[in-house]
Amino acid sequence: MTKLNKASEQVLNELLNDDADLDEYGEWTDEALTRATSKQPIDGGGEEEYGHVKLRKPIDMQTLCSSKGQILELDQNELDSAELARIATQMAMDNIKENQQTHTDQYINNELKSTIPSRDLFSQRLIDNTQDFDDQLGGMQHLIKTNGDDGIPLNGIPSSEAAGGIWKQIIYSGVGETPPLGSTVRIHYNAYFELNDEPYDSTYIRRRPCEFQLGKFNVLPGLDLAVRTMQRRERAKFIISSDLLYGEYGCPPRIPPKAWSLFVIELISWIDCTLIEKLNKLKTTNDDEITEDFDERIRIAQTLRDMGNDEYAKHNLERAIRYYAKGKQFLLKTKTTNENQTIQQKELLLKLYLNSAQCYLKLRNHERTIKNCNEALQLDPKNIKALFRISIAYRSLHQFDQAHTYLNTAINIEPYNAEIIDEAQRLDRAIEQQKKNEQKLYYRMFNK
Repeated sequence: MTKLNKASEQVLNELLNDDADLDEYGEWTDEALTRATSKQPIDGGGEEEYGHVKLRKPIDMQTLCSSKGQILELDQNELDSAELARIATQMAMDNIKENQQTHTDQYINNELKSTIPSRDLFSQRLIDNTQDFDDQLGGMQHLIKTNGDDGIPLNGIPSSEAAGGIWKQIIYSGVGETPPLGSTVRIHYNAYFELNDEPYDSTYIRRRPCEFQLGKFNVLPGLDLAVRTMQRRERAKFIISSDLLYGEYGCPPRIPPKAWSLFVIELISWIDCTLIEKLNKLKTTNDDEITEDFDERIRIAQTLRDMGNDEYAKHNLERAIRYYAKGKQFLLKTKTTNENQTIQQKELLLKLYLNSAQCYLKLRNHERTIKNCNEALQLDPKNIKALFRISIAYRSLHQFDQAHTYLNTAINIEPYNAEIIDEAQRLDRAIEQQKKNEQKLYYRMFNK
């Protein structure tokens, strides 16, 4: 497998993104916008989650980790309710889980990686979604007890080499293709032992997704193999045998020997490394020298938009605008040969113009907002988002006649849209306030 150079790795880091909160036009939903513009942390935690808790003496984490618990004495002056005790305990338990996960990660990197066979494990393992998951789980008890010795051999492989496997049930389907070997993926997951409701491993507890390159086995081999079967945004349950996880000896005391696990995995996104190499060329070559293939150019433009969405989610609006601008520039140079290609080009351009307008609106650059909205309206004269945002921009510039014109058009298209109705009320208040200001000005002029 070709090793990526540093420039490609940098592009790779920029490519990974989670646009699960984007709607079909690439814009943020109301809920996502509230989170994106809020000063509160998206993932929770810190002072906003736990508040200030004063204890009489510090928590002994070593004692807490090695025992079933520890008595916490709160400062009586700060003791408002029993809720404070719960919060302090939760803080301590979060620290324990983070320390445990660090130990597991070290085990994967330092010990387990050397035991993975060089042959393709995927050809030996069973991923079967034809049988009900509960039936699979019930029928696997004897496999768990024997560590898969009674497993079904695949492709003529002896049963001694085909022990265990992977069983799958889709919770909700994803979109698009499955990631090819060598792709870099981003996932969230919870991992459970048998008959245990608490996950022993969770990216949600660590508050960051897991990123790795398929086929390099930098993570547990069972996790790598399971993700290869998933689509973007797919969420699925997997039963994974111990030989594809922590092996015969486990990772005591946290991981018992021969431990099978249930993984609930969501594939947030994946990036094809061949596309990364092409994007890397964007920095040094002319756009037309990269590829003339229409589908490939659409993929590159879409990836640039995804990179902009990622920066938008991180509140890096200027960087997001640059990615959107490069996507527009690249797409405008793309030649179409039939009506279907022209439609695809216009649909993606529309999303890029709307994304750019949203960024400029948040930056209060209303002139650029108007420019991008006008470009969008040339592609789709009845686009609600373009009409809505251009009206807000004109209102902010106190050009109320133009704002009223565009907003009326939007109301005629969607008369019951709550956001449009609210904006109409804001516009009416702004016009009324301007009249009052003018009356005060005239009064002062004639009473000097």
